Amino acid sequence: MAYKLQISEPNLNLNFHVKYENLSRYERPEVEAKAPNGAIVKERTTYQGQVLGPGATNRQWCDDQGNVYSKADLKFYYQGQEVPENTQTKVFTIIGYQPVKNYTDNYVISTYYETYPHNNDMKKDFDKETARITNLNGMKKLWDHLDSNQLVARGEFCPSSKGFVASDGYIRAVKFGNKWALELGVFKEEKVFEHLNEEVPAVPVQTSTPSKRLKMV
Repeated sequence: MAYKLQISEPNLNLNFHVKYENLSRYERPEVEAKAPNGAIVKERTTYQGQVLGPGATNRQWCDDQGNVYSKADLKFYYQGQEVPENTQTKVFTIIGYQPVKNYTDNYVISTYYETYPHNNDMKKDFDKETARITNLNGMKKLWDHLDSNQLVARGEFCPSSKGFVASDGYIRAVKFGNKWALELGVFKEEKVFEHLNEEVPAVPVQTSTPSKRLKMV
């Protein structure tokens, strides 16, 4: 599914609209489990030995007395301070740049998105194509800046309205032959290398002092 996103770079005077969608096309293979008698077996939720059917359980916000609350009536706190839940990012504002090497060497990227120019939901075909080309030009100007300087652009980016920890996104210029694109990766965590080597040491050579023969004269 594709989502709309506005990308803004105040220092370069860039402001354009794109759509983005997950680059992953991985589909889990459907594997069947069969009992010795050939019956198809599936892992199901049970309670006290009884199989629970779909919709038999649901999750609700309850206090210790069993009172049920609507999520809209709740406030959330971290270390005594109220915190808001994430909202899906609609405007990606570039707040800085980092070397493209950081993107591959320093960070774990959890999800990758492909971006392409949006037509701004215009009604007429001419207006759609005009908006698409305008947004494509904005993308290319950012791509040129990233590619020529070997940088990635960083900004806050929450692809969904879940959780309480805001994530950052990195826009990277990619090129395949004479074709180009802007990739948007979501920061998960920083890589921590604990076994880095400075140089290749020389192999130690074992030396021994030959024993001295005893002589009386």
